[in-house]
Amino acid sequence: MPNILNQDEIDSLLGAMERGEIDEFAKAETPSLKINEYNFRRPNLITKDQLRNFQTIHENFSREMISALALFLRTQVDFSLVSTEQQQYNEFVNSLSNISHCVVFSADPLPGIAVVEINLSLVFGVIDMLLGGKGDVETEIRVPTEIEVSILNPFTEKILEKLEACWKTLMDVAIKRSRYESDPEYLQAAPPDAPVVVLAFDAKIGLANGIINICYPLPMIQAVNEYLANVSSAMDTYYGRKADDQTKQQIVDKLIEVPMPVSVSLGNATVKGRDLLKMSPGDIIVLDNAVYEPAVVSVAGRPMFTARPGRIKDKIYVRINERIMEEDTSRPDLKIQ
Repeated sequence: MPNILNQDEIDSLLGAMERGEIDEFAKAETPSLKINEYNFRRPNLITKDQLRNFQTIHENFSREMISALALFLRTQVDFSLVSTEQQQYNEFVNSLSNISHCVVFSADPLPGIAVVEINLSLVFGVIDMLLGGKGDVETEIRVPTEIEVSILNPFTEKILEKLEACWKTLMDVAIKRSRYESDPEYLQAAPPDAPVVVLAFDAKIGLANGIINICYPLPMIQAVNEYLANVSSAMDTYYGRKADDQTKQQIVDKLIEVPMPVSVSLGNATVKGRDLLKMSPGDIIVLDNAVYEPAVVSVAGRPMFTARPGRIKDKIYVRINERIMEEDTSRPDLKIQ
């Protein structure tokens, strides 16, 4: 808590100010520089914006898992993403139990392999539910048997299936299970000091609950980021990509075959209603254009050119002079291009 001056200290301070012993009542402290630590042995190779892309994909994955597992296991499911962070691979392995259930998978065409780690409490709870129980089992920490792994296999395939579906909203990947491992030390998905992205999910399925971790190595992450950078650079607007040269040429070939209505305006005139009612063949209407002024050629109702009218035998023609600038379409006699 800040120190509070008593009355004697306040009087002493005011007296010192009157005697000139204190020049200023208070001086603004110079703000100290904010220094952040940076570990060159563990650089942050993945920005927060890049991590946000992974987080968005896996938030969709968690929502898909809720509906998929609820239909698959016929029970209430709560599946949520709780953290997304960059770690070193050895930190990820050391954070796991000595015995766990890990699924190693590839995501073609992305390089490297990734890992889905399922906590044993959730593993045995799901196995119990698949065998007709409620998932509230208590078992010692042990390696799942081959029969238990086979029973759990539809559950892990469901995870990979939904993970692949969510990835395909971003890019076309094919997720394929490579193997199972019970000891995280045998995973060898990346070098010990390699950066990885680890996403942790809190899963509550029936009466069983546990953590599911998904670990992506750096080569896979970099490939995704390069793909996103190429896609963003190829975007013309927020809504679509730029057309390539072949597509542009096809569009031009189609457009030049479209018939366009062309009209020529020799001038304008204003006629009163009573004069219009009395009008008959042979009457003359005086236009606002002089004889030497050019006519206006409009394409699809838009003034495009100035022209000089003429006649060839029994046909009336116009000879194009110049193109009208867009900002001066109201008066062709002004600026022209």
